[in-house]
Amino acid sequence: MDFIRSYADKFHHAKEEDILFQYFDENLDMVKVMREDHKTGRNHVRAILEALEKKDRETVAGHLIAYRELLTQHIKREDEIMLPWMDRQLSISQVGEMFSKFLEAEARMDSYQQKYEDFISRVEKKYQTKEG
Repeated sequence: MDFIRSYADKFHHAKEEDILFQYFDENLDMVKVMREDHKTGRNHVRAILEALEKKDRETVAGHLIAYRELLTQHIKREDEIMLPWMDRQLSISQVGEMFSKFLEAEARMDSYQQKYEDFISRVEKKYQTKEG
């Protein structure tokens, strides 16, 4: 849950909301959909945390599955629709400015980066199949 809240939401989604989306009209349908996905994801995380406190495994599992499905579709929309379209709309100077802002955000997150990279490595190692 720490990884989801800190890395996925406070880092990745915050970069989209606080930096990327600022270059576009907030009333664009795709921006609204992506913001709504972030909000829905946060709601799932809250529900998971509440269910964990109550030791309600079924609710935890349900929200984790829903969160996974949400992120799968969210990433697909980003990769196939939103990011290619946004890339065509931005000037070279805007891309450079945005890149600088992303680097600043990443520098603020630097102290956590190794923690989450180590976490991902441990999870991948633990669940990696013999073929993969």
